[in-house]
Order: sequence, then structure tokens, then C-alpha cells
Amino acid sequence: MNQTTLKDSLMIAGGIGLHSGAPTRLVFYPAPANHGIQFHRSDLDIKIPATWEYAETSPLCTTITKDGVKLHTIEHLLSVCSGMGIDNLLVELSSDEVPIFDGSGYVFFERFSEVGLKELSEPRLALKIKEPVSFTKGDIRIIATPAAATSFTFSIDFEHQQVGAQEYHFVFNETNYKDEIVAAKTFCAEKDVQKMLAQGLAKGGSEKNAIILGSDGEFKNMEVMTWLNEPNLHKILDQIGDFYLAQNRRILGSIYSHKSGHASHLEFLRHLMTEKQSAWEWVRV
Repeated sequence: MNQTTLKDSLMIAGGIGLHSGAPTRLVFYPAPANHGIQFHRSDLDIKIPATWEYAETSPLCTTITKDGVKLHTIEHLLSVCSGMGIDNLLVELSSDEVPIFDGSGYVFFERFSEVGLKELSEPRLALKIKEPVSFTKGDIRIIATPAAATSFTFSIDFEHQQVGAQEYHFVFNETNYKDEIVAAKTFCAEKDVQKMLAQGLAKGGSEKNAIILGSDGEFKNMEVMTWLNEPNLHKILDQIGDFYLAQNRRILGSIYSHKSGHASHLEFLRHLMTEKQSAWEWVRV
């Protein structure tokens, strides 16, 4: 299988940043083989590769930075690129945050599907796990083990009667990603909303683009949900995007995670890429 990019350029307008609340327009351009996923901050004329080397720890979103210029909330877009098998893409925007749209990856998926993908001449690579790699921090745990196909098993545990402790196993391929993951919306606890606003965050959040876990133990806006276990599915959407920071190549192996998030995903990748290089290899897929 060879690398891909979009068949043609496209623009998506009308979105706002989840945390900044600022309006943002995105323009997507096809890119050559081995270009990877890169973001062009046109307002500052700087390109930032979407890889772990340029990522910085951020608890509520995935952030990349170069020469003091930051770009936030790239995880849903990266997830869709991984889920659709897009290896190369140039994304142009003039603000510091990718828009949230409906809180899932569906808008990106829909527009990319309309344009279609083009196969390039260079082979696609994946990061193949050869031996178990584990990461533990408090009660957070991530384990990658060898497997013939990629899968994500995600375990969450929230003090909310409609969520609680649950686990979901996802076998990763394009069809399953479209059917099970891409439309899963982000979520937050009602009790945390005012705290985030006080910190200057979630200015673009609303009951239309985030599932609200009500303080009464119910979903406050259940009408926007597709699945009852949508928070768990969204955690997998996020992790797929975060793990695409591994040189914009999928990880070939079985991934188990318990209570992990953006910050621990990046810590795991750094551990994998710098301290456990003997545990993986690049392979053609």
C-alpha cells in the first residue's frame, strides 16, 4: 500500500476554536510523499510538523509548537487523517486553534470524503510494536503489545452514574473508524465548565459541540449524542489522533489504555520513540 494525500485542495469555513472561541478558516492542500501532516500558520508564515518532536504537554488538547508559535486542538483532525489513511497534508490557518465544529471528527471526514484521496508513489510505513512497552503514572496506564492488526482498548472511570467504569475494544480499520469512532463528540463535566471559563478556556464550547455530564448524574444534552458510551468512544478518537504524532504513521499493535489523556499520550510516545527504540520498527503496510 502506498501513501496518500487529498485529490484536490478544499476550504472549511465557519468553525470556532473550542478554547479560544475565535473564528477560524482552514484550507487543506495536497502534499507530496513523505511530507507528512504539517500546519501552516499563515498569519505568522511558519510551518509546524504535526509530530511528537513539536508537541508540548497540554492536559485539555493536543498542542504543537515551533519557534514560540503554538497551535492547539489538532487531535480531531489528526485522528481523521489516521482513520482515513491520509499520510500527507498541508493545513493552512491564520489562528492558533483548529476549530471544534460539532465536537467530533465528522466535518473533516465528510469533506475529505467528498474530495477523495490520491495514491502517491512512495510506500506507506507503520510503527510495528515488536515487544511490550508500558507506561504508568499514578492510576494512568498505557500498554502496547505486538499484534498482527491495530486495536485500541480504552478503559475509563468517571464519577458519573451514566458513565462510570467502562471499557471499549476497537479494531482499527477505515470502515470501523467511520462506523464507530469518527462521529463521537467530546465531553466535559458540568461542574468543570465554570472553572475552565475562569481559566480562559472553553470559550467556544456549547451544548451543541460537547456532551455535558450533568451534576445530577444525567447527560445534560443527550439529544446531541449518537451512542450511550460516546465519551469512551471519543477517548479512542483522541488517542488515535495523538498517536498519529508518531511521524504521522499508524502504530501496528494492540494498545490498552486506562484513564489516559492528551498529556499521558504524549508522555507515552516520547517514552516509546526515545527510550524504547528496540521495541519497534518501521515496516511497509
